[in-house]
Amino acid sequence: MTVDPAAKASPTRDLANQVGGLIAFSVTAASRTVTTIAQRRLSLTETVTQALFVARVCTIPALLLMLPIGVLIAVSVGSLAGRLGAGAYSGAVVAFVVVGQAAALVCALMLAGVAGSAICADLGSRTIREEIAAMEVMGLDVIARLVVPRLIASMFVALAVCGMVTVVGVGACFFYQVFVADQSAGAFLATFSEYGRVSDFAMAMVKSVCFAITSTLIASYKGLNAKGGPSGVADAVNEAVVLAFVMVFVVNTVLSQLYAVIVPAVGTY
Repeated sequence: MTVDPAAKASPTRDLANQVGGLIAFSVTAASRTVTTIAQRRLSLTETVTQALFVARVCTIPALLLMLPIGVLIAVSVGSLAGRLGAGAYSGAVVAFVVVGQAAALVCALMLAGVAGSAICADLGSRTIREEIAAMEVMGLDVIARLVVPRLIASMFVALAVCGMVTVVGVGACFFYQVFVADQSAGAFLATFSEYGRVSDFAMAMVKSVCFAITSTLIASYKGLNAKGGPSGVADAVNEAVVLAFVMVFVVNTVLSQLYAVIVPAVGTY
């Protein structure tokens, strides 16, 4: 009785292959994005179609998710600030939490969980139907035709969604603090403008774009490498969503630490 060595691939080797393939795919997609835009071969119709699709599936869930998060932040901040006798500084905490962290993370969750799963399922279904193989046989660049438009569309939608989510989150905190907790609107706005910086909002935008790139690349890679029929597509979607969530939080941690080093905190300069 003989055993096929390829059939007993170790988990470590499989993980190394997955990581190496994802890195190689990401580098290829980045280079194809630059060359496609430089050579003016980007399909604007496909890009707009994908942007409208991603916006349609992500915008409303992101706003609905941010409302309870904003209220929860306001309740927690109001309770803690009231105990410490610093209720006037609730705007400063909202500026740090909502603008600096929560808005970008809500945007990331929508892009990874909703848009990423849709992109992976679409490309995975094309793969098992051998549409991708047919495009390669015809000499078409699959990454330039399918991945690049989705990547660019996700980046633009991420900027728009992050801006809207930030407005909704800050608005929810403001209305709770003023109309429910009976705090001073002037004190809230004063501390918010004092501790909230444009650089914080700009960093949230940068984070949202990085999250969109990360989620789209992972979803595209998993979708284009789906195997095993419909069940393989379902497995690829599950793997893409979980991996995207993990990578999003890793990227968020790295960017937050870099921002803390590059931009001094308020009151230290």
